[in-house]
Amino acid sequence: MDSISTRRLVQRFTTRPGGRLDGAELEEDLDDALLQMDREGHPFARLELQELRLDSLDSARDGLQLRYSAAPGPRLILREIQLAGNTLTRPGVILREIRIKPGERYSQQKVERIVGRLMRLGYFKKVEEPILFYTSGDEGGLLLRVEEGQSSRFDGVVGYSPASGDEKGYFTGLVDISLGNLLGTGRALSAHWQKKDRRTQDISLRYREPWLAGWPLHIGGGFSQLIQDTTYVQRDLSLEVEIPLFDQLSIQAQAGRTEILPDSIGSYKFGLLRSRTLNAAIGIEYDSRDDLLNPRQGVYYATTYQSGRKENLGPQPLLTGEVKRKTGTRRITLDLEFYTPLFQRQIVALGLHGRQFVSGETIVPVSDQFRLGGARTLRGFSEDQFRGSSVAWLNCEYRYWLGRRSRTFLFADYGYYSAQRASGKLQEFKLGYGLGFRLETGLGIMSLDYGLGRGDDLLGGKIHVGLINEF
Repeated sequence: MDSISTRRLVQRFTTRPGGRLDGAELEEDLDDALLQMDREGHPFARLELQELRLDSLDSARDGLQLRYSAAPGPRLILREIQLAGNTLTRPGVILREIRIKPGERYSQQKVERIVGRLMRLGYFKKVEEPILFYTSGDEGGLLLRVEEGQSSRFDGVVGYSPASGDEKGYFTGLVDISLGNLLGTGRALSAHWQKKDRRTQDISLRYREPWLAGWPLHIGGGFSQLIQDTTYVQRDLSLEVEIPLFDQLSIQAQAGRTEILPDSIGSYKFGLLRSRTLNAAIGIEYDSRDDLLNPRQGVYYATTYQSGRKENLGPQPLLTGEVKRKTGTRRITLDLEFYTPLFQRQIVALGLHGRQFVSGETIVPVSDQFRLGGARTLRGFSEDQFRGSSVAWLNCEYRYWLGRRSRTFLFADYGYYSAQRASGKLQEFKLGYGLGFRLETGLGIMSLDYGLGRGDDLLGGKIHVGLINEF
């Protein structure tokens, strides 16, 4: 190793000639020197103790002379990458995600990112630290051991709304099916069905193609349909593009079309117009959570801005002079989640979410408003009980961690919504609170939340039951 490189390593030492010797401090200095050589492409570097002797001219003061020699070893070329444990996932899927190609120079920064990159895919239950091996000359390789997980999920939720006055109680339901690693290719397909009340139904289908033509560019598309009571049908088509910028940060772009088809009741009783909207959106996403289903620490942030052009098409008798045939729209969404451990097995989880829709129309139609309430937004209230052109909600949970997929918790949810009505502006704040658990069973992860809205008696709360099954 040349004298300039050696001098650079020694300059980083906190241990200095003439100073008091601290064994722990010296060990940290030597570890740092090895780390610096590793980062410069020498993973097999060694520091060998050449001399250790007492050296002092002053009998009242002991001195110690240490001399180490640095053997950096070869500047390694990774000639091969071996995989073990991937029974379903194809080798090419793993190799493209680690961003290292055979024949590259060894990079310590790239190697230390491998575990995080593979775990964020959601395909693996465990990824071991890469094992570096030496073959000959300045060549070597990497061995990656993975343990396949269950990348597909079934998520079911059942809710019950108690009787109120003359109206009988009724069940609501939700089913989400996600196939996350189709045939080991990394492709994803998901389907969603939700029955929010007696007369409302929501379905959607989505597909995602990762690494288009071998480039870090993911594309996807989706279709959804909402049957809202007996008033209207909403259909959405979308095309999405995602570009990963860094390990935890990506940007998205989207283009889509929304169609509103009201029936006669929706048009003449509620003033809903048949309309078509073309829109485009851009967003960013950051995710540093250590686990997607039961995180203990990390941050999730996502925001989108959508701009659209809406055209009202009829019925003709409702297209009066007060109604704009064409108008611009803006839709903004924000999701921020924060997880931090407090004590052993105790975690605080906070989630802040906001939605806003703005258009040139004085009163935003029901079909363009956001809904609030239920298991995934404001617990203690019925599914989609409230709606508005602006909604926001805060989820606070104090969790006790029971295991990799299990927890129990207390929660408090605080929600807000506002909308311009014909009678004036309506805005309200709502509070829900309660307790719940997530429990890993042989059938999957069972979830149960019991929530009370402000003013509810102890037995008048809402029960939200769900099941997430991985397969």
